[in-house]
Amino acid sequence: QVSSPVLSGPRFRGGVYPHAAMGDQHQVHVWENTYIMSPKEEEKFFPSKVSEVIERVMNEYLRDKEYTAEDAKIWTLDLSNEIKGAVKELNIPRYKIIVQVVIGEQGSQGIRVASKCLWDVSSDNWASHTYQSQSLFAVAMVFGCYYE
Repeated sequence: QVSSPVLSGPRFRGGVYPHAAMGDQHQVHVWENTYIMSPKEEEKFFPSKVSEVIERVMNEYLRDKEYTAEDAKIWTLDLSNEIKGAVKELNIPRYKIIVQVVIGEQGSQGIRVASKCLWDVSSDNWASHTYQSQSLFAVAMVFGCYYE
């Protein structure tokens, strides 16, 4: 007869997991709601801080790039991940960070990039930056959505 251990911790009030006896690598942690429904003023997503981060990352990444369609596909993914990582270093707690990057060839054309989203205007926010060089343009948008 194998007995299952009872897990406990500061956010878990107890419970039995039948598969927890297999070892620590299969241990399941259960988190309970904190019921914090809005961020503290100092923990909000501030577009000014995020815009500075976006601008820095885009300038560093795209500084010496010449546009090619094949490379742009890879750059959008890399740049999105780098921007997301840099924004997460700002330690904005309890926000889901979503990054969208558009890269295109500079041809003296006009372009408008838009997004729609349903969110809470009191806590959710966004920031963006546009980069332009002789051969390409790039638009990065970062959305910060507060979640419980």
